[in-house]
Amino acid sequence: MKCIYCGNDSKYKERTNRKCPACGKGFAFEPQDKDPFTDTAFKASIDAVSAHGHIRWGVEHLYYELCRRLYKRTYPWKYFVPFLVVGGSLLFATGAGLAVLILGPVWLAVWVLLRRYGRPATVRLPQPEFDRLWNRWIAIHGNPPGLIVRKSEPAPARPKEADIGDYSFDRAVICDRARTIDLLIANNFHFENNCAILSIGGYPPGPFETVRTMLKRNPSMQVFALHDASVAGCKLAHHLANDPQWFKGHVAVTDVGIRPRHSRPFEGLFRPAEVSLLTAGKGILGDETEWLNKYVLELAAIRPEQVLKRLFKAINRREESTSSDAFGSSNGYFYDNDSFSSNATDSGGGADSFG
Repeated sequence: MKCIYCGNDSKYKERTNRKCPACGKGFAFEPQDKDPFTDTAFKASIDAVSAHGHIRWGVEHLYYELCRRLYKRTYPWKYFVPFLVVGGSLLFATGAGLAVLILGPVWLAVWVLLRRYGRPATVRLPQPEFDRLWNRWIAIHGNPPGLIVRKSEPAPARPKEADIGDYSFDRAVICDRARTIDLLIANNFHFENNCAILSIGGYPPGPFETVRTMLKRNPSMQVFALHDASVAGCKLAHHLANDPQWFKGHVAVTDVGIRPRHSRPFEGLFRPAEVSLLTAGKGILGDETEWLNKYVLELAAIRPEQVLKRLFKAINRREESTSSDAFGSSNGYFYDNDSFSSNATDSGGGADSFG
């Protein structure tokens, strides 16, 4: 196992007290003790979510990166046992040539189907197990660079009503999770795009009401809903467009969040849904109910760099065209079907860029 500090590759008997024999630095994990990852694999996951130190990230992103790696190395080998038995019998009875001719195409088809359908669609790393791994990593190596840690600070004094006119935003991104707000703010998305960023639940609490009031007063405001593929997330744009406390009768809302149609590249990263017997309506499309009755796909499953890139492109695409094929409109809000799709060119890598 390699040391992440000096690169020395040591054997188990050489790693006394989980220390590198070359440099003396500690190992957080030991595969011989049934830890699911090595230090090298864990660090590679941190490098992936941080874009090698260029992007701020949250611990939830690391969780999904580790789940992604577990999923990729999970293969349903037990389903191949019957084919090995049949293949051995044919090989003995008919000879190698005929056995290969008969079983080759069948084997290939089974392999493709099992890779697609034979692995669980939901996460395989229990949250308590991840918490143990994370705490162990922190104890040995400390907090990784770029980690977003929300500070507990008293809310700043609310600006007076007369001060609202001093604010100027062209756009607003409304999210379903406070941690998505943390991601965008930590990476200066709001500054670089002249964009107000709020959550539907009132985060950040200090300036929330002031900023929301200011947004409603701007008839040229562009509003974007960024969310999980969940029941609450998929209803977000509808809620914003039809709630008088938000933007009803003021401006249209563009849904740029992830929806069930975007889920395929993320199999193995779903969570079980907490609802059942969902019906269409209020932002839920008819072809989404079956998937949403089973699963939730969190935005955190997408690497942070991709969230930032795709959101930036979605905002600029909306400005360039109000009638593009990428947008479908309904009741005061629009669906952006392309920005978080696996074949989007915005990412510089299509589905592969998701990880």
